[in-house]
Amino acid sequence: MKCPTCGSTSLRKNGRPNNRQRYRCKDCGRQFMEKFPTSKIDQEISVNQSESTTLAEASGAGIAILLLDVENLKIDVNAEKFLASISEYSLQVKIAFANWKNSSLSKYDAELFDRGYQLIHVPEGKNSADAQMMSMGAAIGRQYSDAKAVFVCSSDWLLTHLCNSLQNQGLTVYRVKRQSNNILSIENRNTLEVRHYSLEITTEIPQLEEFVERIQELLQMENESISQRKSQLSAVADLFQKRCEISWDKQANSRFYSNHNQDNLQQVVSQKLDFEIIENTVTEQTIHVKSISAPWITSRSELEEELVKIMTELIEETYQHLIPSQVINQKITQIFGNDFQKILADLKIYGTLEKFMHNSAKFRVQKNPVTDDYQVSLAHNLQVIMSAQQLEKALVRIVKMLTNNTPNNYISTSNISTEFKKQYGSSINDTIKKLQLNTKFIDFLKSSDYFNIKQFGTVYQVAIADY
Repeated sequence: MKCPTCGSTSLRKNGRPNNRQRYRCKDCGRQFMEKFPTSKIDQEISVNQSESTTLAEASGAGIAILLLDVENLKIDVNAEKFLASISEYSLQVKIAFANWKNSSLSKYDAELFDRGYQLIHVPEGKNSADAQMMSMGAAIGRQYSDAKAVFVCSSDWLLTHLCNSLQNQGLTVYRVKRQSNNILSIENRNTLEVRHYSLEITTEIPQLEEFVERIQELLQMENESISQRKSQLSAVADLFQKRCEISWDKQANSRFYSNHNQDNLQQVVSQKLDFEIIENTVTEQTIHVKSISAPWITSRSELEEELVKIMTELIEETYQHLIPSQVINQKITQIFGNDFQKILADLKIYGTLEKFMHNSAKFRVQKNPVTDDYQVSLAHNLQVIMSAQQLEKALVRIVKMLTNNTPNNYISTSNISTEFKKQYGSSINDTIKKLQLNTKFIDFLKSSDYFNIKQFGTVYQVAIADY
């Protein structure tokens, strides 16, 4: 079997989605699915390697088209390049749909135009861009006779109908949606293979099997590198010993000694590395460089600052503003190698984690009425929202927390406002005014890709968008 892109036979297996073997080319990095012969002629062709190569090259004829709902999803240059790399067909036509009179898109339209997009204007109104995409997308086959693949870039569920229509025309359809944490999911609707791409770090997020394989390769490379560096260090140390007439004291934790300039040499060397000499089983001397310890916590204020960082990280990870003290202690042990009690003992501070945080103005400690365990939150003055992005992130966390046990995953805006004020000490509307966003709370929610909004009379309910 050969890679259909570069013809290489250096392949590795990369999972079996839907019971079909997937391969990754070690030379060009492209992935492709196992192809099953559909007829006796196909079986004969698959046996003949030269004819197989010709068939693979012929399958590359055609173009890919990208349809982008700009009001629902934004794609930067790097994400666009990643999408282009997925398709075996060249991405040649890019069409963007939006109400370009919208002031929030005043700069983005120029950027897309420079990147070669056709800009299709739609009137203001809900689902206007979706309707125009469906109308034009349904006629893709007639407008572009050489079209073979289409990227439908929008998280709106209405575009599912367009995807079905394009598949019925015999096209390969990729559905591109935005998930939480700025991650794109790209589903090949024909093979049901799903790939993920991080918009923040501009890289593909591998599947579990590929991730494990990459880790194993990195570990092997690191072990080989360490072995090589150890050999080089040993050789350099031997040369250094002969050049400077240094003798090794073979006692554990020995230092350098020199026949001349001993004090100056020892001072210079000790500032750089701490050497330890160990005799091995074949009486060869090897030099092990002991790691230099990181700066340790030396005061109560430094410990409080580290705890604030840990609390902030846990709040972002768990989408909860109340963190159990056991979880905090586990995180401390993971980071510093010692539990909190040992750190307090080193600082000659007596008490427990709960007592330390209770006596600090940076934290709020309370008991869980159900489990009697202690829970900790950050003080209001430490939870300052400085931008629209931070406000959006805070609201996502609050909605996820409030809808965790809700059957339909929707929560009223009044409950969100109450929880926001409870956590941040000020109302959402006051926060929006301070940020000078010139919008209302419900309009802010509607402008975000992260939320779905339902209206029942005068009451609005909110849920995290289903990507």
